Amino acid sequence: MPPDSSSFTTLNLPPDFSLPQCMEYFTLTAGPNTDLWRKPPNGDTSTAPIAFTSLRHPFIVAEVTVSADWEMEWDQGGLVIFAGAAPHTLTSPRSRRQQPRCKWVKAGMEFSSGTVNASSVSATADGADWCLSPLCLPNTPPTIHSLRIKLERIGNSLWIWYQVPSPSGPSTPTPGAVGSTWKKLREVTWFFYGVEDKFIHVGVYASRPTNLSRENTMWEVRNSSLLPSSATSVDGLVVEFEDLEIF
Repeated sequence: MPPDSSSFTTLNLPPDFSLPQCMEYFTLTAGPNTDLWRKPPNGDTSTAPIAFTSLRHPFIVAEVTVSADWEMEWDQGGLVIFAGAAPHTLTSPRSRRQQPRCKWVKAGMEFSSGTVNASSVSATADGADWCLSPLCLPNTPPTIHSLRIKLERIGNSLWIWYQVPSPSGPSTPTPGAVGSTWKKLREVTWFFYGVEDKFIHVGVYASRPTNLSRENTMWEVRNSSLLPSSATSVDGLVVEFEDLEIF
């Protein structure tokens, strides 16, 4: 059952933005030059639109289906989980030095190198890594526009899974058949180690890290044949989220 939005906090979203009470379907819009990223020595970026809840029980699993008209390099959206202090907007180099660095993992769908990918980033106090698994052939029109993402706790590890939603068929697949369609993207072995359950925060994010300079616009023009018809937009990336579940 989708969670109630009353327990959620939003970051980097307009003051008039509100989530639906039942979060079965909602969208986040990420403007250009928005990201959640970490690079030493003081390279924290926390400008991506985020909606998260601070858990009052031990985390078990979170799932969501994410979709968008992926069109620019690094367009992305999906699930995010923080361990430590609740996430906040970092506005200056000074505030980045003063605030303790929580560890976090984001996982979802990302457009990069001419194709859509299942992607994830895991960040510690020292920096972050980046993982991609292509879903389509590069430099061809994407045939997959949505992905189901799952974060699962197993011991101290965080396991990241993804599933390509299949078109509705004439019959409902069995639970075993559904389970066999999940693919493991990675295991973050250290994520829950030494963290109290009350310091886990889970939600969704969207981001468009590319800065829409003239150079970026020319990239779009040169590669327009590779992008969906809606890719002529220079507005924000609208990411759709469906069937959010957090346990």
